[in-house]
Amino acid sequence: MIVAWYILLCLGTVVAQATFSAMLSINDVYPDLCLVLVCIIGFLTNEYKGLMIGLTMGLFQDLLAPGGIGLNMILKGLAGSLAGMTTHTISTITAQAVVIATLALSLVCGLASLIVAYPILDGWEAFHAILGNLVPQALYHSLLAAGIFWVIHKVRKAFGMVHSVQGRR
Repeated sequence: MIVAWYILLCLGTVVAQATFSAMLSINDVYPDLCLVLVCIIGFLTNEYKGLMIGLTMGLFQDLLAPGGIGLNMILKGLAGSLAGMTTHTISTITAQAVVIATLALSLVCGLASLIVAYPILDGWEAFHAILGNLVPQALYHSLLAAGIFWVIHKVRKAFGMVHSVQGRR
């Protein structure tokens, strides 16, 4: 049953990204909701679930979006796995750790996509693409991921407190 929920979550996120990406853009910086969700799941669970959700999300994104098959699957799988590995490296995942890790993962995924999409770029074009597109997009992803992580952390903490209070009665 949980696998069906994960598949629906992945498919729903890909559809939501295609539908709401233009509304969530800020100064022509579009969010990659799939990458943000994969990182959040990796931070909240472990590297195995991050990898599985990343591979599934990337596969759906490759199948439903124009472009080649395989790049999103590989990049999202690696991002989810590396986000899950962060939980082993850092004892307590905080919003600051989510910002730093998501920023790095978004920059690496963006650079890999840029290299695959435009294998021949001169220095100025690459410099402009990195500073004009990849860095603002990575900052947007990291702040969005930190905000979502903070909300999930507060909700989990609130529900945890409700259960502990009810258990004492």
